[in-house]
Order: sequence, then C-alpha cells, then structure tokens
Amino acid sequence: METRESVNYVFRYNKDSIAEKYIDKIIETQEFCYEFICKYLDVKMNGKIHCYLCESPEQVGKIYGDNEPCNAFESKDNKIYAVYNEDIKCIGFHEDAHIISYNTLGIPNIAFLREGLAMFFDKGYLGIDNYSWVSYFLSKNRYIRLNELIVNEKFHKTSHFITYTIAGAFVEYLICIFGVNKFKEFYSNVDNNFEECFKKTFKVSLKNFE
Repeated sequence: METRESVNYVFRYNKDSIAEKYIDKIIETQEFCYEFICKYLDVKMNGKIHCYLCESPEQVGKIYGDNEPCNAFESKDNKIYAVYNEDIKCIGFHEDAHIISYNTLGIPNIAFLREGLAMFFDKGYLGIDNYSWVSYFLSKNRYIRLNELIVNEKFHKTSHFITYTIAGAFVEYLICIFGVNKFKEFYSNVDNNFEECFKKTFKVSLKNFE
C-alpha cells in the first residue's frame, strides 16, 4: 500500500484508488476532526493514528486479518480500518473519537457509553440528528430504556440504528446539562455498576434523568 503522513496520521491506501485520488481532502477532513475532538475534550494524544483506507469491506477484513467484511472500525493499537470508494466513504469523527478518548480518558467497559461519545461527535446518522432519531423511536414504540442499553449483551443484539443514536443523544444531553468536565469524570471512572456510578457522579438516578 502507498503511505502518506500528516501531522497526526499515517494513511495507507492502494495505488490508483479513490482514496489516493482524494487523499489531500481526506487528510484535511481527518486533521480537522482530530483537532476538534482534542480541543473539545481538552486532551492531548501521544502518537499518530494509523488509518488504512480500503477499497471494500472485504479488504478491511483481509488487511486486519480476521477476514470479516466491515465498513469501518478501530483497533486498540491506534489503527483505523475504513472503506473509501465511490459509494462508501467512512471518514469523519467516529473512529477517531474512539481512539483519542481511549488514549486520554480510558476505555469504559460499557459499549453504550463508548459509542455514545463517538456518536456525540457525529451528531447524527444518515443525515438525521440523534435527537430526531430518538423522537422517531418513541413515536413508533421502538425506544429502548437506558437501563437495558447499558447491558453490553442487549446493546450488541439490538440494531445499531437504535443503540448508536440513543447513545449519542444521551451523551449530548448529559454534556449539555452537566458540562464536558463532569462527563469526562464519569467516562474515566465508570465501572460495571453503571447506575451507581451515574448517581454518584451526577447526583441523580439514571431513571430520573431519563
């Protein structure tokens, strides 16, 4: 693969690929996301993010090594594997928010919280904001209560349309009400007893907050 390095990234991509054609724009986009995340969270990450820009979900699996097709994901060794072609362009905040937060705030065991922070920076899904998704789920009786979504097994078994957007809206509302510093405290210290940690940090029960 070809290699291109920027201030905070090392990009790898196939020669003559769509990613190579637009690599300058990709670098500009990701550097903006990186700086925005770090500034908002007031954190500084050591080391660069290594980003593999693949031509298909199948290539993502091949390069990562598990041969499982996937559009995009991050690994805990500061690597991002993402599809970038004519139809799928998996760049932006999401995977970078994971890596930066893992390196600077820690890695909570609760998937709902990890994805919530990434979706907070995304602000929405498929061009629709997180709050609007939640309103839709409520109107269609498809909303899932927070005390269910904080259980990893339930989170992973449920459609990401529902889990990710509710998580993003939850984190956004949490930060809006209590501030980013209080959220960071919670994110860095939460353990498997999510509800107890929530009440200890924010002085309100998860049920009443919801």
